[in-house]
Amino acid sequence: MMKLKNIFMFLFLISFGLAGTDGTIRGKITDVNGATLPGANIIIPELSMGAAADMDGNYLILNIPVGKYDVVVQMIGYKKTTMKGVTVLMDQTVWLNFKLEEEIVEGEEVEVIGERPLVERGKTSKKVTVSKEAIQALPIRDLTELYTLQSGVVKVESRERSVPGHEERGIEEIHVKGGRSGQIAYMMDGMYLRNPIFGSIGSGTRLNLFAVKEFDWMEGGFNAEYGDAQSAVSNYHTNSGGKQITYNIKFETSQVGALINAALGKTEENENFDLIRGYNDLNIGIGGPILGIPKLSFWISGQYTTEDNYSVYEFDDRVFTLHNGDYFYRTDADLTANMENISNNKKALVYPWDNVAGFRGFGFSETWDVFAKLTFKLTNKLRFHGAYWQVGNHRQSFNPTYLYWDEGRNELFRDTYRWNFEINHSLTQRTFYSIRTSRFTQDQFQGVRWRDNDSDGYPNWFEWRHPAGYKDISDPENAKVIPYSIGEDGDTIRYTNVDGRTGWYHGADPGLYSWELAENFRDQNGNGVWDVGEDFTDTNGDGLWNGPELIKPLLQRDGSHWLEPEMYEDPELFYDYRSIELRYQNAPGYFNTPINQSFIPGTSNPYYYMPNYAEGGIAWDEGRTFGGHDVFYADSRAITDEIRFDLTSQITDKWKVRTGIDYKYHKLNFYEVQQPWLGAGAYIQTFAEYWEDTGPDGKVHGDSEYLEADEGEGNGRWDKGEEFTDANKNGKWDEFREPEEFSAYVQNTFEVPWMVINYGIRIDMVNYNTQIWGVPPPLQDSLGLYSPGNPYFYSDLNDDNIWDDDESYSDIAGLPRQKVFLEQSGWFYKISPRLGFSHVITDKSTFTFNYGLYYQTPVYQNIYLNTNRLEDPEELFEEGEGQVGNATMGAERTQDYTVAFNVQVGESWAYSFGAWVRDMDQMTRYTHERSGVYSYQISTNGDYGSARGLDLSLEWRRAFFGSQLQYTYSISKANSEYAWASISGQYVDAPSQEYTTYFDRPHGLTYYAYTFLPFGIQAGLTANYQSGYPYTPIIFRGKDPVPDERSRNSKRGPGYKNMNISLSKYFKAMNHKIALGMNVFNVLDIRNPIDVYAMTGKPDDPGTYYTDYVGLPGTDPSGQGKYANKSSAYYDRPWRLSSPREINFFVRIDFD
Repeated sequence: MMKLKNIFMFLFLISFGLAGTDGTIRGKITDVNGATLPGANIIIPELSMGAAADMDGNYLILNIPVGKYDVVVQMIGYKKTTMKGVTVLMDQTVWLNFKLEEEIVEGEEVEVIGERPLVERGKTSKKVTVSKEAIQALPIRDLTELYTLQSGVVKVESRERSVPGHEERGIEEIHVKGGRSGQIAYMMDGMYLRNPIFGSIGSGTRLNLFAVKEFDWMEGGFNAEYGDAQSAVSNYHTNSGGKQITYNIKFETSQVGALINAALGKTEENENFDLIRGYNDLNIGIGGPILGIPKLSFWISGQYTTEDNYSVYEFDDRVFTLHNGDYFYRTDADLTANMENISNNKKALVYPWDNVAGFRGFGFSETWDVFAKLTFKLTNKLRFHGAYWQVGNHRQSFNPTYLYWDEGRNELFRDTYRWNFEINHSLTQRTFYSIRTSRFTQDQFQGVRWRDNDSDGYPNWFEWRHPAGYKDISDPENAKVIPYSIGEDGDTIRYTNVDGRTGWYHGADPGLYSWELAENFRDQNGNGVWDVGEDFTDTNGDGLWNGPELIKPLLQRDGSHWLEPEMYEDPELFYDYRSIELRYQNAPGYFNTPINQSFIPGTSNPYYYMPNYAEGGIAWDEGRTFGGHDVFYADSRAITDEIRFDLTSQITDKWKVRTGIDYKYHKLNFYEVQQPWLGAGAYIQTFAEYWEDTGPDGKVHGDSEYLEADEGEGNGRWDKGEEFTDANKNGKWDEFREPEEFSAYVQNTFEVPWMVINYGIRIDMVNYNTQIWGVPPPLQDSLGLYSPGNPYFYSDLNDDNIWDDDESYSDIAGLPRQKVFLEQSGWFYKISPRLGFSHVITDKSTFTFNYGLYYQTPVYQNIYLNTNRLEDPEELFEEGEGQVGNATMGAERTQDYTVAFNVQVGESWAYSFGAWVRDMDQMTRYTHERSGVYSYQISTNGDYGSARGLDLSLEWRRAFFGSQLQYTYSISKANSEYAWASISGQYVDAPSQEYTTYFDRPHGLTYYAYTFLPFGIQAGLTANYQSGYPYTPIIFRGKDPVPDERSRNSKRGPGYKNMNISLSKYFKAMNHKIALGMNVFNVLDIRNPIDVYAMTGKPDDPGTYYTDYVGLPGTDPSGQGKYANKSSAYYDRPWRLSSPREINFFVRIDFD
C-alpha cells in the first residue's frame, strides 16, 4: 500500500481540483408513424456531446455531467427537434424518445419543453434532488439547512440530550432514520468531506450558495459505489463556468428588520432581536470562458457571513437595579437613600449582575468561504476539472457558565483547504473512466485569549494563580495590585515574577519556558528571576546571564496570543458569590467581605445574596463564573489524500457496469485537553507517539549516571536521541497517526423498459498503522494474535525487547524487568452486497425494493484514544482517565430493507409510499475491563439498535412552481445512543437492552415550495413538524426525585413546529435582474422547546419540588424545611427554547 501512497502523491503534485458525477440519456428515435430512424443525430450542444441512432433507432449517451441541458435531434428530411431543459441526475438514466416530423419547409424546427418525470423508472431507492433554482429561492441561510428539509432527519440542538462536546467542536449532530450521528457520507462532486477524527461535518465545511448546481440526498439504498456511510449520502454538485460570462451578487442583513422593529417602538437593544443579533451575509459568484484560451472556463464564488451575537435569548424582567452603576454601598448615607431600591432587589431574588431584562446576546460568528473551479475540454471525449475550496470559521458559542462574563470563554477556529482534480475520458461511445484526486485539510483550534486587563505586565491567569499577599488572588483589574508573598517574619515582601508550571516570567514573551539550562544565580530579592547586580554562575563564560529557554511560543492569531493548557485556571474558584469575596479582598481600605446581614438595625439587608451563615452558610450556588478559563483546549489537523478511479461501460444495450477503487491516506494530528487546570489529572487526548522527555542523553534526575540536565530535557518536545514508541514502525517519532483506507466495488445495472435491477458488491479495508496489545506466542492458537482489552506482560531479562521461551509472562503486572507484548495492526476488511430493483408497472408507476449491507469505519478518536502509551499500561490506566482506544475495531454495520410504490398522477402530481427496516450493530461502545488492580474502559464493537418506519411523499410540479411534502413515521431504539454513553464509573455485569433513543421522532413532516406570484414576485416557503424528543420521567423514592430508569425515555416533550418564507420582487435593467426581498424565519414566532424538565415535560417549569428552593439564601420559602439555595434567575433559562422570529432583507443582482 505504500506504493499506492507514493503514486497518489505524484498524481496530487500535478493536480489541483475535482469535478462532478454523471448521468445517462438514452431512448429511441422514430417518425410520427413509429418507423425507426437509423442514423439520426442526437446532440447536447452545450457539452458538444452526442450519439447516432442505431439500426433500431436506439441511442445512448453516457458520461453526462449532472445538470440541465438542451437536447437536439436532427436528420435530413425531418424537422430539427429540441428538447429544452432536460435534467440529468446523478447515477440515473433519463429516457428521451423522439418522434420527428417530416420537414415541409427547409429550416423548420420543433421546440419541446423538457420535464423531469415525477416518477423515474431507473431509480431503485429514495433520492431527493434539489435544484439550483430551488436552493436560491428557498429561505435558507446556508446549505446545511437542506438536510433538515428532508423527513426522517433529526438535527439535535439540545444542551442536555446530545453528544458531549459536539457544539464545542463546531460539529453538527444530525441523525437519519434512527441512525447515530456521523453515519452520513458527506460528499462534494463525489469525493468525501467527513472529518475522520470526529466524524460528521460542521462550521468548517460551509459551502457558499452560488457554488452549488444541485444537491442530492439519498437515505439508504445507495449503490455499491458509495461507502463509509450507514444512514445517508449527501452530495453537492458544484457549478462550472459556461460559454458566456455570468455573475451573481446577493447581500442579506438583519439591519432592515431592526429598523422596522425600531419604528414599531422597540428602540432599545434589549427589545430589538434583529438589532442585537447583527446578521450580515454577502454572496458573490462569477464564471464563464477565459478569454484567449479556447475551451477553458472558470467559476469562482464566495460567501462572507457575520453574526454580532452567536446566540440571542430573551430573559425575564426580574432584574437587579444598580446603585451608581455598582452594587456596593460604601456609606450609611448610600444605604439610607436606597432603602426602596434594595427592597425591590431583594424581592426580585436575583444576584447583582442579573441587571438586564429582555434580549441579550452571547458569542459571535464569522464565516467565509471561497470556491474556484477551472474546466478544460480538450476534446469532446477528454475533460479536465480542477477546483480549490477554502473555509474560515471563527466563533464563540454560548455556555451558561459564562452567562454574565465571557473573558475566559473558549473561541473556536476551523479552517478548511481542499484541492481537487479530475480527468474524465471517454474511450468509446460506451466506455469512459474518471480519475479523481484530492487533498482535504481540516484545521481546528479551541482556546482562550491571553489577557492583561490592567496592563501591568502580569496576565490575568498569572494574577489568578499567584496571590497578592494574604489574599486568594492578585487583582487583574488593578495595576497597583500585583502578585507577592510575605516572608515568615511577616514583614518581608517578595514579588512573584515566575510561574513554576509554565516557566513564564514577568517581562518575557508569551510562551512556555524551561529553566533546566538557565544559569544559576543568587536570588537576593526572592522574585524568582535574575536582576542586575545579582551574582550568577557564568557557565558558558560569555559574561551574560543566560536565562530559561523558550520551548513553545504562544500561538498568535486574530490579534492575540492564545493560552497553553498549562496557563488555564479553574473557573469554579470564581463562581457566584465567591467572585464578590475575591473582588472585596482587593478593594482598598476594606478588610472584610460583605456578609448577609443588615448593617443598620431596621433597614433592608443590601447583601442578601451572600452566604447566610446564620443558617450554616447556605448560598445561591448557580455555577456562573467571573474568572478562570473554559474546559477545552484543542489543536488538531486532519489531512486526507484521496485518489479514486472509476470505469463505466455499457456492455450491452441492457447491461451497464461501473467498477472502481478508492484509496485514502490520512495524516491525523490531534491534541485535546479537558480541565487543563488539573495538571497531571487533566483529561488529555493526543495522537502523538509517546516519548521520554529526557534530553538526548536519555537520563533523568534520579538515574545513577545522571550528572546534570542536558539540552532538551523537560522541554515538552521530542528531541533527537530521546526514546519513543514507534507506533507505526516507520523508524521516526511522529506527532500524528497515519491510517489508510482502501475500497473497491462493482456495480451492475440491468435496464429494460419494464425493469431496472441494480446489484453490486463492495469491499472496504482499513489499516490503522499502529500497535495493539498482543498475546504471548504460546497462547495465540487459542486466543488469537491481539488482546486489545487486556495487556500481557513478560520479563525481558536480557533487555532485547523480544520475548524468549525461557522468559515468564502474565496478564498481571509486577514481573521483573517488565515489558508488554505488542503487535502491529494489519488490514481489516468488510464485504457488503447491494441489491435494488425498480419494476415498471406502467409508464408512470413503479414498485421498488432495495437491500443493502452498509459499513462505516469508526471515527479515529475512538481508535487512537490514549494508545500512545500502550508500552506502559500501568501509567496509562493511572493517568488516562481509564479509557483506551482499540485498533482492532471493525467497521460499524447497518442492514437496510426498503420497499416503495411510486405513482405519477397526471402531468403534475406524484406520490410515493414506502416502508423500511434498519438493523444496526457492531457500533462503537466502551466496555469495562480489568487488569490486576486496574479497571478501565476499552472501545469496541458492541452497541446495537434498530429502526422501523413508513415514508410518504407528495410532489407537485408545474411551470414556475415546485413543491414537495414528505412525511416519515419511525421508531428508533438502541442499547446506547453514542459511543461515550457507555462510559460510567459503575460496572454492570448484565446484558443491555434496547430503549427509545433521545433522537427518536415518531412523526416528521416537511414541506417546501417555490413559485412566482402576480406582479413578478418570487416566493419560497419551508415548513416542518417533528414530534417532541423523549425523556425519562421523574419518580419519587421517598422524598427524593430520581429518574425512572425502568421507563427510560417513555415520555415526550412538546412537538417542534416551524415555518419560513422568502419573498422577492425582480426588476430588469441593462441586461441585469435586480431583486429586492426578505426572508422571514420562524414566521409564526413559535418558541419551540429545545430541552424540557423531566418532572413536568415543560421547558420553562422545573416543577414545584425545585422551585421551592428559590428564595433568599437559607430561608424556607415553602415552609417544608427546604432551605433556599437558588435565585429566581436560576430557572430563567431561555436557551431551552428556540429563537424568536428573524427578519432579513436582501438585494440580489444576476447577470446571465
